Amino acid sequence: MYIRDSLRKADKRVSIAILILLIFGSLMIVSAEMGNNVGNTSYLSLVIRHQLMYVVAGTIVYFAFLFNDFLKFRLSLYYFGYVFILVALLACRLFGQVGGAYAWLWIGNAISIQPSEFAKLFMIALAAKMFATDKQEKNLINFRNYAIMAAVYIVIIFGYQHDLGSAVVLAIICYCVMLVPNYKEIRKYQNYMLIGVVVAIALALLILSDPVTEFLKAHSDNYMIGRFLAAADPFLYQYDNGYHIIMSLVSFANGGLFGLGYGNSIHKYMNFPNPSNDFILPVIVEELGIVGFVGFILVYGLMLYPIVSASLKTKVLQTKIVLLGVFIYFCVHFILNVGGVSGLIPLTGVPILMISSGGSSLMACLGALGMAQRQLIKHKDSLDESNSR
Repeated sequence: MYIRDSLRKADKRVSIAILILLIFGSLMIVSAEMGNNVGNTSYLSLVIRHQLMYVVAGTIVYFAFLFNDFLKFRLSLYYFGYVFILVALLACRLFGQVGGAYAWLWIGNAISIQPSEFAKLFMIALAAKMFATDKQEKNLINFRNYAIMAAVYIVIIFGYQHDLGSAVVLAIICYCVMLVPNYKEIRKYQNYMLIGVVVAIALALLILSDPVTEFLKAHSDNYMIGRFLAAADPFLYQYDNGYHIIMSLVSFANGGLFGLGYGNSIHKYMNFPNPSNDFILPVIVEELGIVGFVGFILVYGLMLYPIVSASLKTKVLQTKIVLLGVFIYFCVHFILNVGGVSGLIPLTGVPILMISSGGSSLMACLGALGMAQRQLIKHKDSLDESNSR
């Protein structure tokens, strides 16, 4: 009865969008992976089996969060979960480097788990649990403890795992959810954080200035600096860091309005290091055109609009933090990916959630959507209750 009631009350727009994006993403991953092993049908069948496995696993995670309110668990269990993920992040170093980062735990030779993806989901839930306290004297303590716990994760992911993209996403998520609570005890620190945003924007503009760019060119042998310079002007580095960005732009132009047709992308065969992950967007636009891209954006908006709309209306702090956290989680991934492959910002290796390949990211984002659906149901129930009075 409870399960049937949850399914009935779940936001239909979000549910429909999830189904469409799962099908669309799986089809585009199969198409993009054609470029990795040309003519190897056994490899494509392996890709399909892996994708179906991740979809099934992600769906199970989604319903687990939809049918259960994990925010009812005691805070001590969250601390245990924090330590568990912390150990997993540290253990990744034992499994070797993949694509410049030590970010994965391997099960055999084919299945990998990326703990940093689950850290993003966990830190949203942890914020909702820690900040929604009835004890006024705990507000500042919890705020500081959360900041320290987030910083530990971010330092490990960036400095120890060498995964810049995940560290940036996690930092933005944690930073934003810390601004949500409206407690007088922490307002001073939140004001400092807002000033920090202004300072960060000013520094970004300074870095983009010609004198700083010229200085960085002298140190362009550094990998991260090279990515930044390539984003500023990829054509100056067309045989180095800017090559993939240029090919991405060529794919956008090649796709035109309606694209070359599904499976017909040319550049996925030779010009992208990860056509089904970091560079899946150029493959989408080349095959489906601007029309296909706009359609994808509309479905993405259909999924996220009820989440952000309810987050702005609800007066329940836990619900607000979860919904805003999930919304930011998806938006940051989208902006970093689209901005990176289009040359607007440096490449960070961040996937488009629900579309790019990656079992851990798919399971984590479906878990986030299940958690958001649970809060949407609670929000709807509270509105119905207040209207019945």
